[in-house]
Amino acid sequence: MMFRLSLATLVATIPWVQCHFTFVRIFHNGEWKEPLQYIRYLSPLYALCPSNARIRNKTNNFYEPSTNYAGMPERGYNNPTFFTDYPESVRCGRDNMAWATKTDVLKIKAGDTLEVAHQRYEPPDWRDNQWYNCPNRRGACDPPTAYMDINHPGPFLVHLSKVPEGEDVRSYDGSGDWVKIHTLGMEYRENNTKTPVFWIPWNNQQEPARFVFNVPPQTPAGQYLMRLDIIWSGFIPQGDGTFPPILGQMYPSCAQIEIESDSSGPLPRGVRIPEIFSPNSTGMTTSLAMYRNTALDQDYEYPGGPIWDGEKLNTDKPAV
Repeated sequence: MMFRLSLATLVATIPWVQCHFTFVRIFHNGEWKEPLQYIRYLSPLYALCPSNARIRNKTNNFYEPSTNYAGMPERGYNNPTFFTDYPESVRCGRDNMAWATKTDVLKIKAGDTLEVAHQRYEPPDWRDNQWYNCPNRRGACDPPTAYMDINHPGPFLVHLSKVPEGEDVRSYDGSGDWVKIHTLGMEYRENNTKTPVFWIPWNNQQEPARFVFNVPPQTPAGQYLMRLDIIWSGFIPQGDGTFPPILGQMYPSCAQIEIESDSSGPLPRGVRIPEIFSPNSTGMTTSLAMYRNTALDQDYEYPGGPIWDGEKLNTDKPAV
């Protein structure tokens, strides 16, 4: 069934609005699933980019806490999430629990390969030709361009959080442990003397990488939240050190999955969210030079904690 919006008239008469991005679609067993079929929707339902002059439905805007670090309490669908926002927003996106019971649960097997696709437009601006018949079997595109770009650098991260015994993923808020299972990060290109730090997901805002990953075969059976995100790390401003660090930006969304597995072993001990994404946590704040992709910080590690290869936890850092 083709994905259609009830706001077709509005979409036809008002130009599209492009913001940041959110992961909204999953590929499994040879087919792309419907957008948001298995990924929790985020609020606001019809709010748009704050910089845009379009009239917004004020009853559906979502307000995060206003702090000295992030002074933008009113957020649109694809706007960034910050560490200082509500904990549930940092885990799985703004107001995600309001949509959990309306979201299907994807059944997969441990060891399966998944791919996810993102969208840079606000939901009222989604059109069928952004989802269907995209070149190279991508799950989203931006006609007439053959792809949907990523508009800032940073690593693509995938975490799993197992639903506690006796609970259902449709009511689970992600307050338990999270285990990182995949990172698509950076390359250090010495021949590029100006910007040697090259982020593979971003690809200098050209055609982005495919977001393909495997669920470790050793993953135990059960229901899980699967968190998807690209993190644009914050940085320490130049000066005498009196200025606070600029907060990193997150764009999380969570899929609801159920894993069939023959593995009897437990998951390793994970990390907690939002704590692992604090400005003081590994990989969340870099030098200004690394933020500008002109240098790689010594001993840099990707954010989000260690990565699990199915057998052990490993330090997650670039292979430089």
